[in-house]
Amino acid sequence: MFELGGRSVIHVFDGFAKMHSVAIGQHGLNFSSAFLKSSSYTRSKKANRYAPSLTFLGVDPEFSELEKVEALLYPFDNTDVNVWKYGHGKNSEYAALTDEWVYAKFDLETLVTTGVSIPPIDGVHFLSHFVQSCAHPLIEPGTNNSINYVLAPGLIPGQKQQYYVVRMMNLTSFEIIANFQTDKSTYMHSFGLTKNYVIFFAHPAIVSVEKMVTTVEVAEAMQWFPDEKTTIVVANIKTGKVEYLQHDAIFVTHHANAYETDDGKIIVDICASDDGISILTQYKIPLLRNQSDLYQSVAQTRFHRYTIDLANKSVETKTFRSKDPMQDFLHQIEVPIINENYRARHYCYVYGVVLDFSPSNPVNGSLSIVKKNLCAPGKDQVWFHPNHHASEPSFVPNPDGKDEDDGVILSSVFDAILEKNYLLILDGKTMKKINTAYMPTYIPFGFHGRFFS
Repeated sequence: MFELGGRSVIHVFDGFAKMHSVAIGQHGLNFSSAFLKSSSYTRSKKANRYAPSLTFLGVDPEFSELEKVEALLYPFDNTDVNVWKYGHGKNSEYAALTDEWVYAKFDLETLVTTGVSIPPIDGVHFLSHFVQSCAHPLIEPGTNNSINYVLAPGLIPGQKQQYYVVRMMNLTSFEIIANFQTDKSTYMHSFGLTKNYVIFFAHPAIVSVEKMVTTVEVAEAMQWFPDEKTTIVVANIKTGKVEYLQHDAIFVTHHANAYETDDGKIIVDICASDDGISILTQYKIPLLRNQSDLYQSVAQTRFHRYTIDLANKSVETKTFRSKDPMQDFLHQIEVPIINENYRARHYCYVYGVVLDFSPSNPVNGSLSIVKKNLCAPGKDQVWFHPNHHASEPSFVPNPDGKDEDDGVILSSVFDAILEKNYLLILDGKTMKKINTAYMPTYIPFGFHGRFFS
């Protein structure tokens, strides 16, 4: 929902959070959907107009100065980015996330919102209910715990920004396992994790708390400094020791995977852009709704591999490119996913969507799913269908399988001809279609999702 009562949002990030679920049974599928009952949603529905709230890029007509003050009274709880499972077994909880420390809990079977919370953390002092965190927690290897971070910003000029790496046993039990500092408040949407380390790319995408308070728009408060360095922060999750390395500016969108090599190095694979935060302007709703503009948009991210040598304090990079311009799209994936059984381990396969309509893309006119083979260059595979647009895939491993790519790929695909979505099931090895199942509606391009068994 992007409009309500004569007021619309400008950026797709500000659409009201909505859950979509496909339950796969022995004899068929059940599709369901529901809006999350966040503060921003319930207040807006009650007023029949988009209610004052912190947004990514504002509303039209814009909030008055009085409404901007009112917006600061409420949490930034439009959790439309990702979903996650916390805890284990019968005590598991499911929550929708955004890049703030706020959790909209929901019932997995009914999608009913069961509460929105900003849980306190012992040892961290929140100065407001706007607490930067990350919509991409990761499971700590060998455990059922999740790892994430929170930022306690320094508000005094010259004061360091304090980041806390948090081990989450569930949504009420936390442990601080590391603490690091940066000179400026940097926006980080994801991070990497190995058996012993958590890796952050503190790129020069700087958020001004002062501007965010006065504009109540995150994008207006964010600035890119291409001449500054990216600080790579490596924190030991066993000891809490933190090391800092400097590298060229690059805007990291998503981490694919990270692992440690036998000779003590750290491999970190990311999707990233050299053009900084300009990538975020691609998701303005007027641009997305203009088909001629949309079909001229090109991918701005590319797959990169960073090799970190802590012993020598060095960083090496590899940018994936193709000599054949018609094959270069294979390296421009986004929303990367892997076989989670290979999280923090040496791996070969990463799957992602190519958000590209450039003329050099041979699958122009569709959003394709690419399977990158990191162990055998040139062996990448792709699924596409003209005028069909895939969302972020999920990999479901075969429980009896022995190979990394033995499993199925699930994706919600928009059929632009029928104007409906269908569940696409691909063979993870061959990338060939196994089956499809049309849903009773269309679903906007999903940011992120999870398969829960």
